Amino acid sequence: MNRIEIIHNPFIVETQFLISGQPPAEGCKLSSYKESRLQIWVEKLFDELSQLFNGDNRFDVTFTGVESDYLDVVEAAKVATDNGMQIALRWIESVPTEIRLEKIRDLMNEARQHPQFEHFMTGNDEVRKYFEEAFNRDFDVYVVATMSSGKSTLINAMLGRDLLPAANEATTATIAKITDNTSMGKKFSARRVLKNEQVADASDDATLDMIKVWNNQPDTVRIDLEGNILAIQERENVRLVLTDTPGPNNSQDQGHEQTTMGFIQDSKRNPLILYVLNAGQLRTNDDKRLLRLVADAMSKGGKQSKDRFIFVINKVDDYDPEKEDLPGMMKRVSDYLVENGIPSPQVYPISAELTRLIRKPQDLHTSKERSRYKAMADFFSESPCMDLLQYMPITSRVQRALDAKSITPLLKSSGLPAVETMIDEYIDKYNFPHRLKRAYDAMSKAIEVGLNEAELIEQLDQDERMLDHLNEEIQALEYRQAKGFDTLAYKERIADDGKVLPADIELELVTLERIPDNLVQRVASRFSGTVDVRTGEARIKEAETDLQFLHKQLINAYETLFNTSQESIRQDLYKEYQRYVVELFEDSQHLQLPILEGIRKTVGDISFNLSMGKNDITTRRVVIGTRKESDITWYNPFTWFDTKTVNVYRHEDAVNLGDFWNDRSVVIGSEFSQLVANARREIETGKDKLIDQFVAFMNSEFDGKFKVLMSSLKEKTVNRDNRLEAIEEAKVLQAWINDFKSKLDKTLAV
Repeated sequence: MNRIEIIHNPFIVETQFLISGQPPAEGCKLSSYKESRLQIWVEKLFDELSQLFNGDNRFDVTFTGVESDYLDVVEAAKVATDNGMQIALRWIESVPTEIRLEKIRDLMNEARQHPQFEHFMTGNDEVRKYFEEAFNRDFDVYVVATMSSGKSTLINAMLGRDLLPAANEATTATIAKITDNTSMGKKFSARRVLKNEQVADASDDATLDMIKVWNNQPDTVRIDLEGNILAIQERENVRLVLTDTPGPNNSQDQGHEQTTMGFIQDSKRNPLILYVLNAGQLRTNDDKRLLRLVADAMSKGGKQSKDRFIFVINKVDDYDPEKEDLPGMMKRVSDYLVENGIPSPQVYPISAELTRLIRKPQDLHTSKERSRYKAMADFFSESPCMDLLQYMPITSRVQRALDAKSITPLLKSSGLPAVETMIDEYIDKYNFPHRLKRAYDAMSKAIEVGLNEAELIEQLDQDERMLDHLNEEIQALEYRQAKGFDTLAYKERIADDGKVLPADIELELVTLERIPDNLVQRVASRFSGTVDVRTGEARIKEAETDLQFLHKQLINAYETLFNTSQESIRQDLYKEYQRYVVELFEDSQHLQLPILEGIRKTVGDISFNLSMGKNDITTRRVVIGTRKESDITWYNPFTWFDTKTVNVYRHEDAVNLGDFWNDRSVVIGSEFSQLVANARREIETGKDKLIDQFVAFMNSEFDGKFKVLMSSLKEKTVNRDNRLEAIEEAKVLQAWINDFKSKLDKTLAV
């Protein structure tokens, strides 16, 4: 058999491949995966190996890494085996991510005990931002569904109490954000949030009736709840934030659909999405639109983009197994998802109602609930086919974690506990490694800054003649810095160089600009011929909803691109900043290279932090137009198909769809053109403001810190006692940092 070794480090995203003990050739496909996350390439791994070995499909694979990654290799190997390959797998386990994160936290606490190193950790904006992200415990799970899927019942089941309104209607009119907090006991605190994050009402003990009232108040934007989410065992490093999203067919606030769409489109943070389906009400247009959006998100980014969507079939308790077997029902749902662009979907049948009734204290059951619970408990206990766990494609790791929980067989058979356990697996697999790497990067940056400063001070251990040269060079640097940047020509060059957007941003803008034309053309193809009024109204309504959906999808895409462009431009300006530092030192001749390099590195470490604050741009949304034409506003395109105009045709025998479309196509095209133009202008404006910030940074913050550094160096070159004391302190600091760095590197080693 062909011997393959794979050593994957998910923390620094690095993979080592060995074929019979030797690394593959540089041109080999495997070599291109060395710096990619395993989930990007694992599904293609065995096909690539087959090609590499000219169709010899016998592989002996040893994998070294964390368990969640190994299980992905196992899954890929199973698919390959089913296709006729012979694969033997062995696993060498590395330290779990959660333990590594704890070690980094301990190291951070150790570093904070060191007075000088604490300064390096907190004195740099970028380092501080990395720490905040790495140790932010919140993990987002969004529950998405169309009407009558039992979404609110599912969330109430996870909470272990009835707190969200649930009925056979579009009950979720606002966003409900629920933060896990075990210390709250049996109570949930609540806040009713209006626009601009203003809190209108608050309570320390929320009730279902209170939430119903708040939910129906038109000015409510979000309801924040905090309490013990019974289904999730609180972990020191993770705090679950469960968000109940309004359905797309909810008419109270059309902006909520856009928010829900934004959760699905968020490929940067990759939040977990529980997509709840009602198998008895598939094939709604609302479902199809959302699923197309999900399919698009799943097609980007490899396995993680697929893993973050969990498709839950709810209300399985409504099925009569004597009329339709559950595997048949699940296949029907899977086929429906495949039809909507989601290949090989994994679906999980549950009965949220049974879970809710089991977890709700029996003394709080209504008489109807007592009767319902008894019937369901008997039905699930007496029918082996209703053990829903047997139909779930869960990993061995999830199965072990589920078996370790102290829950009854009846609760386990309801299916929801397995889905809840999968949330833990996703956290271990993706969230923890990301946070660990952010914490490592923050500590590494602090180490780099600290070492640069310590090495520079140590290099002051020179004779008096060299110190005189150093003073001369410092004065020359001060002169060049004062003269070099504060010139109109330099500022104009920066502005001119920044007039063109980065190539990747421009390409994405062009791609987005083509989308409306393609969809409008598809919509236009529906408007031909003459049809009866009822058919015409249905077709018009469907087209209107499709165009509204696209409009919101584009707004979210442009907002994401705005943020991406800001980061890209910021990185470009940082490179310009580094070029400036190099140019500043180009004419230095008197210093020995180590001293010169030490000063240059320390100058380069001056905190560079450009970002768009709330006061820099009036809005981050691209919907900023104010143009009006009769009853149609570009920023509210829900009147594109004016219903008053439709009513004219109600007294006619037929509707000429071609004429109808021609009357409106120009306005619709104009609205999308305006959206595209405003989005581009917003991104251009953001770029210009970052350039202005860069010039301001160089004229103020950099100048000030540069002068402080130069002044400190001059003082040490003149005052011998201060210099000697600083050198000794620097040696001690450098020794401590090197020891600390060694311990830090071990936290990421595989």
